[in-house]
Amino acid sequence: MRMECLGNRGTDLPVQDVDHYGTEHTRFDVTVGREYTVYALTMAGPRLDVLIADDTGKPGWYPAPLFRVTDPALPAHWEFAYPPTSGQTDAETLTGDTARWGYPEAVRSERHGIGLVERDPDDLLVFYREQQRYREEPEKREEREG
Repeated sequence: MRMECLGNRGTDLPVQDVDHYGTEHTRFDVTVGREYTVYALTMAGPRLDVLIADDTGKPGWYPAPLFRVTDPALPAHWEFAYPPTSGQTDAETLTGDTARWGYPEAVRSERHGIGLVERDPDDLLVFYREQQRYREEPEKREEREG
């Protein structure tokens, strides 16, 4: 899945989402007009966030309203969980996610998504391996078709 960035400021968000993601002065590390690969999505209540490698090269969860879908194809290895924290009580959940889909670790482990934000080395390694997988898939497809 690929998405094009439509905005990179708090003022580019729907009014009801601005406070959740910062303020109207918030600047996000994405470039308007640039396409980003989506590695996972998470829904928490009415909000949808996408996991991308932002302009810093690091993974980050960004509000979906800042983007539009340019390639809706989902990788074959993606998983989906609804609810993602099945068997846990509300007090045991960490993120409040109501649904998650993406590469297996992003879906199965609530702590993995948090680890990406906190820059945990083990979680970053998992993400970078996944990122490499996405880079290799088009090459493998071309070899099969060519």
